[in-house]
Amino acid sequence: MQQSRVLIVDDDRDMLEALQLVVSGDGHECAVADSAAAALRIVEKQTVDVVICDVVMDGMNGLELLDRLKQTHPAVPFIVMTGVGIGGVRQAVDAVKRGAFEYVEKPCDAKTLRTVVANALDERRHPIESERSTRNPDAAPGMTDIVGVGPAMRGVQTAIDFVARSSAPVLVMGETGSGKEIVARAIHARSARSEQPFVAVNMSAIPRELMEGEIFGHVRGAFTGASIARRGLFMLADGGTLLLDEIGDLPLDLQAKLLRVLQFGEIRPVGSERTQTVDVRVIAATHRDLTALVKAGRFREDLFFRLNVLPLVVPPLRDHREDIPALATYFLAQACQRAPLSPVRSIGADALEALAKMAWPGNVRELASVIERAVVFGVDEMIDVNQITPQEPTTATGRAESWPTTSPWTLRELNREYTEWVLVHTGGNKERAAEILGIDLSTLYRWQASNRRTSS
Repeated sequence: MQQSRVLIVDDDRDMLEALQLVVSGDGHECAVADSAAAALRIVEKQTVDVVICDVVMDGMNGLELLDRLKQTHPAVPFIVMTGVGIGGVRQAVDAVKRGAFEYVEKPCDAKTLRTVVANALDERRHPIESERSTRNPDAAPGMTDIVGVGPAMRGVQTAIDFVARSSAPVLVMGETGSGKEIVARAIHARSARSEQPFVAVNMSAIPRELMEGEIFGHVRGAFTGASIARRGLFMLADGGTLLLDEIGDLPLDLQAKLLRVLQFGEIRPVGSERTQTVDVRVIAATHRDLTALVKAGRFREDLFFRLNVLPLVVPPLRDHREDIPALATYFLAQACQRAPLSPVRSIGADALEALAKMAWPGNVRELASVIERAVVFGVDEMIDVNQITPQEPTTATGRAESWPTTSPWTLRELNREYTEWVLVHTGGNKERAAEILGIDLSTLYRWQASNRRTSS
């Protein structure tokens, strides 16, 4: 059997020799280069099966070498070596987005490096089989599944692996429906806290007058109707993880209390004179621009910096369309479990092609709904293109969004209908809707209030 040739690139001579010892110990032939330029010369003259490269090097760095080799030798797996900490996370995420096969942290663990090289060689020899196993549609669906093999979602997977190793706060950002809670659950599931509680709460869903008691708990008699003491979300999540979804909707006075929990690990239930210590890993999520809220005085700057220790961005579906077939198959399996009497069992090629071209303002959540409807209302074994068109959005009055066919609309009616249409297509994201409409957010709220008064 022919030996595999592994190219190792590092401008640190000692590291280069150590890596060569590890890789050659597994019977691989090694080529070494102390610069990216030297690596390019080797690749031009020799066949290389795998490349291992440090990111930080003088001259051309590892990411630039990755870009060059992906253009000329796209089938060669590229393994990057990153530093530890936040800088290493960003390097790894960037590398995976650019097409790197895998990353390893420096200093490298010999066993890990051997495993990664073996996997890369297997990918090199059997790319089709490897891809098929990655896209296995029969995998059991779960709340922590991150579906997708494209560069964007591989970057998210890499970031999740890194931040799961820490207990520091995480800020998950992304559009409505992009899968922020799934990411938060995946972080918890891969962390040392995975056997402890995971508690999730949406800030925008809690009435303002009940919010403090819900989050921090209250003692008996703390307010009218508090007939018994209540443990808050922080106590329920003690030892585990607390997801504070839509953190941008947290009132300023409660932001100060949250900051204290993050700083000192202490909470004070409503009506209590004593503080209690908790051990909770906080993950905050938002679809809003927190920096803009900070500038507007609606979000505390010190809290923002405390939460933004480990930032993670979930891309909108339009930025990873290559994952739509895998996602559609995944949601199909889930929907079929919930509707066992449906005859639907597969999705046609024409339907998948149409799904890949849609706008998806509601992101992954909207795609899941489209597949769910196709399964529930399906009459054939295969979903075809006519069954996957998203439903026409309707207004609060139940009217479909279309031009009037009887009498012309007034400008007020047109304003109301178009505003509601934009809100539906942004998944209820008022900031995006205001941007599309070309108005301030305050103007949008004023329009909505006026429309409600008119319709009532």
